[in-house]
Amino acid sequence: MIHKELIDQPKQLYKLSQLIQKGLLDLDDLALIIPGILHINSREDLALQYMSKTGLDIIRYSMEELEELGASVLEKHQGEFTLKVTYPKLFAEISKNDENAVVPFFQDWQYNEGENPVYHFTTTKILNDTQLISISLFPQEIEAFSKDVNRLFGINAVFDKYYNCFNLLTKREKEILKLLGQELSRKEISQLLFIDPKTVKKHCENIFKKLGTNKRTEIKNIADAFRLI
Repeated sequence: MIHKELIDQPKQLYKLSQLIQKGLLDLDDLALIIPGILHINSREDLALQYMSKTGLDIIRYSMEELEELGASVLEKHQGEFTLKVTYPKLFAEISKNDENAVVPFFQDWQYNEGENPVYHFTTTKILNDTQLISISLFPQEIEAFSKDVNRLFGINAVFDKYYNCFNLLTKREKEILKLLGQELSRKEISQLLFIDPKTVKKHCENIFKKLGTNKRTEIKNIADAFRLI
C-alpha cells in the first residue's frame, strides 16, 4: 500500500502547486491539509524560505531563525549522503528547468546531536524562477496525505493515466503537445515555432509513441489535464 502512495505523491504535489500558482490556494491554507511538512526552498542553495507550522514545531526553529541560518541549517542537521549525493542529484534535475517535473527522494534529518537521523520522503518541484516547493512526509503519514489530497481535489483520470508518460516528453515535445491540444496543424506549428515541418512530424511521432496514442481528442484531453492549454 505504501508503495502506491509513494508513486502517487509526486502527482499530488504537481496538482497542488498548480493551485498555488493560479492563486486558488495559499501556502498557509495548503499547510492545514498536509499531515507532513510543507516547505519552500531557494533554488540556489535550498535555504528554507517558508515552512509550515507543523514543520517548525517538529524541528524547533522559528521562521526567523531559519532565514538567518540559510542553507547552513541543512549542514547542521543532515547527513553526508544527503548533502553530497542526494542534493547534487536534485540540483542536476532542477537545472533541466522543467517546470512540470516532480523529483522524489529520501532525505535524513538529525533533530538532536547524538540521536539517530529520521528519514523523510520528499517530493520537490519548481515553483517559480527562484523557489522550489516541497512536501516532506514521515512514512506513517504518506497514506493519509494521499487520501486527503485525493478527497479534496481528486486525481483526474487522464492526468493519472498519462502522468508517467508525460514526464518522458522533452521540453520541446511538451511545447508541441500544447499546440496539438489547441488543434493546430503540423504546418501551423512549424510556422509558429520556426522549425521545419519534417522536424514537427518527427516530434509528433515521438509524442504519440511516448503517450501511446495519436488520437486528437485524447491529445487535447492530455494537454488539458496537464494545464497546457
